[in-house]
Amino acid sequence: MAEAAIDMVGRSVDAYVKKDLALAKKVIAMDDTVDGLFVTVKNELIGRIAADPTCGEQALDILMIAKYLERIGDHATNIAEWVEFSLLGVHPEAQA
Repeated sequence: MAEAAIDMVGRSVDAYVKKDLALAKKVIAMDDTVDGLFVTVKNELIGRIAADPTCGEQALDILMIAKYLERIGDHATNIAEWVEFSLLGVHPEAQA
């Protein structure tokens, strides 16, 4: 998950610097991957807590880290969306 979020940040900055619409769209698509990984981590942690309630504090710390990584992916997506806006004049969310 960390690798995917880091990759998204690097690619979104590259898309901005290079004014690369195709790369920006790839970053936007990658957000679903990071979101899916967050759900996977969350569900796994729920299972661990159910199996061993004493690991709740540790699980909560891991969940917070996963949430922060998911938010980093969201921020990278926002950069990519603004790259798209700067090139096309339309924000992707306005098209939805």
